[in-house]
Amino acid sequence: MMKIECVTFDSSALLFMFTMGSRILDQIINIIESPIIPIIPYPIINELRKLSDSGRPGIAKAARSALDYVLNNFSIAMVEGSPDDSVIEVSRRYGCIAITLDMKLLRRLRSLGIRTIYLRASSNMLEPDFH
Repeated sequence: MMKIECVTFDSSALLFMFTMGSRILDQIINIIESPIIPIIPYPIINELRKLSDSGRPGIAKAARSALDYVLNNFSIAMVEGSPDDSVIEVSRRYGCIAITLDMKLLRRLRSLGIRTIYLRASSNMLEPDFH
């Protein structure tokens, strides 16, 4: 029987999806080699709302697109705390793989033994830190 993986996204990964037009979900499914359940922690929704009202037009537009997309397609995890803490909390609680482009968060996730997929800058491709 095929395992279904839950995957938690931070705002950097979602903004990447909508600024670079990257087919990030397809890449993730190819990396994991299984169906996924995408999960968004509630503090990330709040962060996207704030960014969608921000002055920088490119980021605001990407944040609005990301917000609309996740509200219609992702499961929402009701957790509290900072956006980064919420990604860690959801990943730990449900055994999810965390998707981030934020190096500071990536270091925290790795130090806690949480599986991650991150953007390798040199290749501009998503890569897992697990096998």
